Amino acid sequence: MSTQTTKPVFLICSERSGSNLISTIMGTHSEIYALPPIHFGLTALLNMHETVQAGVESKAWTLIKRRLVRHTKTHLDDEIANKLKRWLNSQDKIDPQKITRYVFEEMAPRKGAGITFIKEKKLHHMMFFLLQCYPEAQFVFQVRDPRDFLVSAKTVQPNPDNIKFKSVRNALRIWNDDQMGGLRALGLLGKDRVFLHRYEDLISDPQEVLQRLCSFLGLEFEPGMLDFHKTDEAIKLAGSARPRKNVSQPLISGNFAKYRKGLTTKEIRKVENQLGDLMDIFGYPREREQAHKPYRFLGPKNGSLKPGERPPLLPLLSYDT
Repeated sequence: MSTQTTKPVFLICSERSGSNLISTIMGTHSEIYALPPIHFGLTALLNMHETVQAGVESKAWTLIKRRLVRHTKTHLDDEIANKLKRWLNSQDKIDPQKITRYVFEEMAPRKGAGITFIKEKKLHHMMFFLLQCYPEAQFVFQVRDPRDFLVSAKTVQPNPDNIKFKSVRNALRIWNDDQMGGLRALGLLGKDRVFLHRYEDLISDPQEVLQRLCSFLGLEFEPGMLDFHKTDEAIKLAGSARPRKNVSQPLISGNFAKYRKGLTTKEIRKVENQLGDLMDIFGYPREREQAHKPYRFLGPKNGSLKPGERPPLLPLLSYDT
């Protein structure tokens, strides 16, 4: 029988789509602990197949443990990292569920928080395991306009260990894969288990989005969540990397549609040609369509966005339950 004392809530979100922002905001709630991005799933869960033959004696397991400890030391502190190292070394067999529960529920102090908010890259690829480990888990699905996602992705400097954004084609494939994973989770688990919202709505009307999100989690909205940028966690995260600097600043309403300056006409057309069907579902009007033929938007408004105007609420995925 599970001895679970905290309720896990998992974030489904592409990189470069505001995942650090929503995690930081949620972590300011008195009843939520936002686990720092130690990349447990990416490092351990998605590499467990490498340990099948030799178990705890495998070179793969040694490497997994080393990386987990390093990430924990970077994003938490030396004491918690050493605690994790001792615990992992004490295990005489690899039990993915036991390890997952230790990392998500016991490894770091939660100060009485009843919910652990967990950000993981490629989370939908480990969904079957997470649902086995946490049958009642809930998910928050945050999506961002793929054109702005591409603008942000183009700022990533590729290196031998990070080439996923080295081309427009790669970036769009990642966005498509992540959003399809989120939609499948929503379709299979339903709106009682998966909360869908857009990054654009979060920064334009944060209180409205956060009130609904808190209600989804069975919590009361706390106005202090809007002051997330003043917390020590936000300041620390912002200082760790340039792409994260915005988490230490107040939300800027209208801080989207950067693609108009950041992408070429050809790139905008490529995004809309390849991802247009998903853009329709999420309520992002296609601008380039307007140059060729009248385009009837699926929601309450027609045509492309005007400067400073955010997309209307999701047309096909009603918030109503």
